[in-house]
Amino acid sequence: MLILAIKLFLAPTFIVITSFLQKKYGARIGGVFVSIPFILTPILIVIYLQEGKPFFRDAIVANYAGQIGILLFIFTYSRLASKFAWPISILGATSAYLISILSLSPFITHVWVGLSLWTVVWLIVLKTYPTYDRSFISHASPWWEILLRIASALALIFIITHFAADLGPNLSGALAMYPVMTTVMSTFNHGRFGSVSAIALLHGMAQYLWVIALFPVAAFVLFL
Repeated sequence: MLILAIKLFLAPTFIVITSFLQKKYGARIGGVFVSIPFILTPILIVIYLQEGKPFFRDAIVANYAGQIGILLFIFTYSRLASKFAWPISILGATSAYLISILSLSPFITHVWVGLSLWTVVWLIVLKTYPTYDRSFISHASPWWEILLRIASALALIFIITHFAADLGPNLSGALAMYPVMTTVMSTFNHGRFGSVSAIALLHGMAQYLWVIALFPVAAFVLFL
């Protein structure tokens, strides 16, 4: 019952809060709050409860492959968005993410290695981020988009935790960072309001991803 409650209530609560903040303060602020690990947290908690400490430890380390993948997702989408529509942008960004986790997860063998590599990539992404009109203000999202965000997040949580034993700790940890919320919000912003809205959202997210980057370190210290 506890595991089911974690799956069902933690992520949707944060999604509703994030959607409200984006509606009130704009795309960039919405991006800041998307950086909070409200999908990663329930996935890792359930993995810890279901699979045990050794599996959880390996998933925590491998999570950095997914976190670096998110940075490459943001970098790729922000570069493509100014030239292409959202379908091509999301295809390129998702490809960058998947290539990243498949390439890096076997080589990140310790949490400090992952954090160090993530920091280098993060600084490069921020330094090379494309310029955009920061005065841009997006319009309110339709009510059904919030439901789509919640459904997407719950689908990822249930899929990863259900198949964790089959995927193994490396892929489970890396795929826990799959940018499901980022995909929904960036493509909908891009499609409705134009590329500037998506680029602003992703920039706000990128600036505060250090919150998620420290999360595996905290989990490693507290639980292992």
